[in-house]
Amino acid sequence: MTEQKSTETVKAEDYGNVLHYLVGSKTDEFLMQEENLQKIGLSGIDRDALYLELTIVNMFIVIKQYTCWEKDEDVFTKALDQMHFLLFHQLKEYSNYDQDDIEQLHEQIFIKYDQYSDAIQNSDEDNWSKTLSRALLNNIDDEIEDTGVNLIAKNIEKFYKSIPNILNTV
Repeated sequence: MTEQKSTETVKAEDYGNVLHYLVGSKTDEFLMQEENLQKIGLSGIDRDALYLELTIVNMFIVIKQYTCWEKDEDVFTKALDQMHFLLFHQLKEYSNYDQDDIEQLHEQIFIKYDQYSDAIQNSDEDNWSKTLSRALLNNIDDEIEDTGVNLIAKNIEKFYKSIPNILNTV
């Protein structure tokens, strides 16, 4: 019995590692597209703030998809905990966040998850990715036009649809 529990934990940690990698690589990929950042109106935004906001929205997207893909609540809870743990560890290690900063960020992340969920649930728009894009951009700079919303929405949809394919290879 303990062997099965151990296997589930390893599986959950592995998925958490993959989810963290997906979030980080998607965030980095987006930030490297300078032309798109200019089209959207994000090229003048502080890179650290933009990185953090994009990371949060990408984690939100991963959570939205992963909790549909993984049916075992215990596994997806452990995997998501691992994903968050790795983000906090990364910020401590490479961005000089201290424990107080991490605790504040932890609260901020879950507040933003709630904002994004509420925006999607309360939207009259049929396209949830556009609603999420608009909420993201409002958190960054509320004067960005619909062109930016459409570009980000396309990225969100592509990322969201790719997650199960990647998870199926793990």
